[in-house]
Amino acid sequence: MQDDDAGAKPLAILVGDLGGSRWGDWTGVRVRTIALDSREVEPGALFVALPGQNTHGVHHIPDALARGAVALWVPDAVSETVRTRWPDHPGWATPDPRALLGAVAARLYGHPADRLRLAGVTGTNGKTTVAYMLAQILEAADRTVALWSTAWAGTRGQGGRPRMTTPEAPVLHRFLAEAVSRGATDAVLEVSSHAVVLRRIAGLRFAVGVVTNLSPDHLDFHGSLTAYVDAKRRFVAELPQDAVAVLNADDPVVRSFREAAQGSVVTFGTAPEADVRARSIEPEGVGFIVRVRLATTVPGAASDLVLRLALAGRHNVANALAALAAATALGVAPETAAAALERFAPPVRRLQSRQVGPYTVVDDVAMNPGSYEAVLATVAAWGRPVVLVNALRGNRGTEVNRHIAQILARWAPRLGVDRVIATESRGQVALLPVDYRVRPEERAAFEEAARAAGLPVVVHPELEEALDEAVRQLEPGGVLLLLGTFGMDAGPDLAVARLRRHPATE
Repeated sequence: MQDDDAGAKPLAILVGDLGGSRWGDWTGVRVRTIALDSREVEPGALFVALPGQNTHGVHHIPDALARGAVALWVPDAVSETVRTRWPDHPGWATPDPRALLGAVAARLYGHPADRLRLAGVTGTNGKTTVAYMLAQILEAADRTVALWSTAWAGTRGQGGRPRMTTPEAPVLHRFLAEAVSRGATDAVLEVSSHAVVLRRIAGLRFAVGVVTNLSPDHLDFHGSLTAYVDAKRRFVAELPQDAVAVLNADDPVVRSFREAAQGSVVTFGTAPEADVRARSIEPEGVGFIVRVRLATTVPGAASDLVLRLALAGRHNVANALAALAAATALGVAPETAAAALERFAPPVRRLQSRQVGPYTVVDDVAMNPGSYEAVLATVAAWGRPVVLVNALRGNRGTEVNRHIAQILARWAPRLGVDRVIATESRGQVALLPVDYRVRPEERAAFEEAARAAGLPVVVHPELEEALDEAVRQLEPGGVLLLLGTFGMDAGPDLAVARLRRHPATE
């Protein structure tokens, strides 16, 4: 924290004409940061006490004040309690703080989004890859890009892996302000369904909004597939009238979002009506030669393109088409976009492949059933012996683990896999800042579903134990397939280290 008061704003100016009720003495109160987690409060913070998954933020007000919070912001439902207990501390209450959080954060950080071209990417699968592709294309077009994705967030090589796919509004606006200070002209944001429902992107004026595809995911949060789909549709519906919605023409649900868009729509895919259409897809090495036809409605489209994509998996063809469509909507020449895509390297843990002697390690985060299907289809097509290690999904509910087991059982015969090695990765997830421990009921759901489908499974508490067993089973020329989210993050490096000590590689 700086010693001076630079960057701080008077609380009264931040609140301005936003209504609500106030108490305490606001005279001279200046806000430097906004925090929703008391553990992240710094001196000069406005602490926003909101209901959480397990507890209400009101219970953490004493901790926030002890850490230096200068003001409190709470929902109307708890305002009387807070006002009674802390009558002299500057306080503010509104019906739904989340609805105003973006506006207040924008004021605090000087409305940085207004100085950037914003692109948002949502969908079930492919969000991170498309966001990376689009950012790389924009950089190739001589723009300076801020990227926030599941895998990495930063500008001009400065950044790291974030805690959330899409952060809370105060973190997001501070990130955009820092990006502007580094000369950014554009920002590409991966937008989760949580972010739409929780209003983390409220008030942002996207120039382009991409929807990659839809399949069941995050039902533990949304409660139903209908609610999940509605969140994605809402993202499109809230795009400004001058924005372009980029939609997957091959996905009937995503295609139907055209009706929700206020502005123009560009579609991508293999469907005859797609504006950015793959006329043919031919294998070439690990990747594909894609002949792309651009509709006359696509900006800058002068002729068809031949795209040589050095990425495994046909799903990456769809990702490339989405990025190409979004880039042209942002004014990039199609030829420039295609050239950047041909040089594209996938983000970390997105169907990455590493060769260790006679062995191949393939790694993918495979966050949901749809991504499991895509990865397994890709690896099965190689026709090589496979040993599969899967990290169970922790703190995500039983259904997703049950579905993953069923998918693995269905693909096992085509992969030549007679059993799956799974792990809770207890030691690995214990190091994470977010609780992703595998609950007993989640492990039980995975094991029961696999057993019902006739797929033998062995579950190891630790990732290292699972990898030791996998390496013992792996044949020369075989593929060690590592799947799963945070519990498998260390898997590729641990697996490579073990294979380098294997007799066949020495």
